[in-house]
Amino acid sequence: MHGDRAYVGRYAGSGFRDRKEAGVILAEEALKMKFDNPLVLGIPRGGVPVAYEMAKMLNAELDIVSPMKLRDPNEPELAIGAVMHDGSTFLNYETIAIRGVDEGYIAVESGRRMDESVRRMREYREGREYPRIEERDVILVDDGIATGATVIVAARWLRKQRPCRLVIAVPVMPKDMVRTISSEADDLICLLTPEVFLGVGEFYTDFKQVDDMEVMSLLHEYWRSGGMRS
Repeated sequence: MHGDRAYVGRYAGSGFRDRKEAGVILAEEALKMKFDNPLVLGIPRGGVPVAYEMAKMLNAELDIVSPMKLRDPNEPELAIGAVMHDGSTFLNYETIAIRGVDEGYIAVESGRRMDESVRRMREYREGREYPRIEERDVILVDDGIATGATVIVAARWLRKQRPCRLVIAVPVMPKDMVRTISSEADDLICLLTPEVFLGVGEFYTDFKQVDDMEVMSLLHEYWRSGGMRS
């Protein structure tokens, strides 16, 4: 990771009004970097409003990646891994062992969640040609990181597409996740890295759920506005 271009944990605030504000502040830090034909990729659903603000301020192309977390069978909010639309998978073997999750469950859950990833890519994008990733500066955006599973699987999938540079940009993540996430990218922008972390939502005043319609509205508004580059 290029440490001189990293912005980690130096934001003076204690949280964000909403995802829009978080995206604006992230973009202000990203503007200190230089990008070549940047592509901003939001992780639905909550990462898309953040990515939308970043793309506007960076004059970048906007699109999505759609990793889906693999849910613990007894605690659905806990990720034991994540999967992409093409079946690319990241598994947290330590968590799986501690929780005693069996291979049969993981196989079924992976199939279900891959299907949901495919649905989102198809319905949100309505058949648009996917943007070129190779030899471009790509910024992967979410509204925060808890376990890191979805960001990790997305970053590893993007690496296979041979971007020139991969930047991960998130408003908040636990301090003990910084080293792990840094290792997945060339650069990292993270505004808050609290030592005490109960969940992403505690750092937002307004953290209401983002639905499919909001995601599609933001994407299509951006594309209609001419923000999409070739």
